Amino acid sequence: MRASKPIPNDSALHEGETTQTTCGGCELLCEDLSVQSIKNRTGCTVADKWFTPNAIPAETTIDGKKASLHEAIKVAATRLLSAHRPLLTGLASTTIDTIQIACRIADCIDAAVDANAHDNSFLTAPTTIRVGKVSADFEELRDRADLAIFWGVDPSIKSTRFIERFIQPKLHDGSRRTISVGMTPAIAPSLHNLHFPVPEDQLISLARLVDAQLTQKRVRDSSCDLRDIANQLKNSIDAARCVGFVSTKTVETTGLVNWSLSQLIRSLAHQKPCFEIPLNQSASLGGGNLAGAGAVCTWRFGSSGAIPLASSSGSMFLPAETDAQRLIKRNEIDCIFIVGRISPQIKELLTKSSDPKSVIHITDESNQTTFENSVRLGCASLSDSTKGSMLRSDGRLVSLRPFASACVPSIQNILNELLHRIAADVRNEGST
Repeated sequence: MRASKPIPNDSALHEGETTQTTCGGCELLCEDLSVQSIKNRTGCTVADKWFTPNAIPAETTIDGKKASLHEAIKVAATRLLSAHRPLLTGLASTTIDTIQIACRIADCIDAAVDANAHDNSFLTAPTTIRVGKVSADFEELRDRADLAIFWGVDPSIKSTRFIERFIQPKLHDGSRRTISVGMTPAIAPSLHNLHFPVPEDQLISLARLVDAQLTQKRVRDSSCDLRDIANQLKNSIDAARCVGFVSTKTVETTGLVNWSLSQLIRSLAHQKPCFEIPLNQSASLGGGNLAGAGAVCTWRFGSSGAIPLASSSGSMFLPAETDAQRLIKRNEIDCIFIVGRISPQIKELLTKSSDPKSVIHITDESNQTTFENSVRLGCASLSDSTKGSMLRSDGRLVSLRPFASACVPSIQNILNELLHRIAADVRNEGST
């Protein structure tokens, strides 16, 4: 087997060309960033972190010592095949094609699979999924909704370009009003931007109150303050032509906050155009392609993650049981296979783990922590030199636009070589 030779990226920009590129740092997958703005800082903290240039290409190492890519792939294949229970994770910073190859490897080595998505970490995930959501894409919120309601949205939304791209643009036929429901306003309060300070533990009751008023149902007694907020919300909704709710994952793990909001939106959608824009801001911690990882895993294994044993003939779905963080915390994994950039949560768990694990990591980060008993395979920059597609959280396919040549192989080429090595080792073992 020969490792792939570094091949310059033919689609990279030539000197003097000006074009826009795509940021894969969070689920917004912004396609309107110019190369010039990236060099001078974009103003978006997520994008600036995604495009942070490495002084030198990521090195390939075996147990902390520099090695050739050929040798590292050989050792990585051996360790993955010899592991009793490996885990495939990462994935959010890579392309759909790359994730497909990684899942094929997971199938070969009987690995658990989880991309560290929030939905796979709590028990009610299957119930929440079955409820169904009335959703739309981000552009529909921008172009149609004259009332945007931020429902318990994390204030960190201000660090992304969501408000800039999809709330601030003016409607063609009028102005847009916003309402923030939660302890921290998503937009500074003003005449057109209202804020109702509601603790997270009251969001379920508030959603039920508004739903009851819309459907003229009776509800149990609630506080006067909450009823007053529900009345003001209903009046604002009645005055709107189209309502877009912007939600995010909450700290509570029952899923009832999101479930109650989905029920409210379904009731309102029978009366006027209304939809939900669910944001999964934790994706920015490890990349913006969590939706792509979930789609590939669902197509191949039958569920988006929390898969205890990868099998193309059908896998189990065990949320809050076999998600990546729980498997690592319980020391049920003896080898962790990380494809792409590592999320801070997984990195912290591996750093603090009392039971050292074998780590196989394909990464473009030159300053990444080297774990004991690890193989690190350095790949081309995921932000500057990678081409392929990612899936935006609203279902839109977005193409990455590389603008720099690579002097090391792409993550996809490395995974292909690793897959071929593993398949060859399996064949040799079978013949023996």
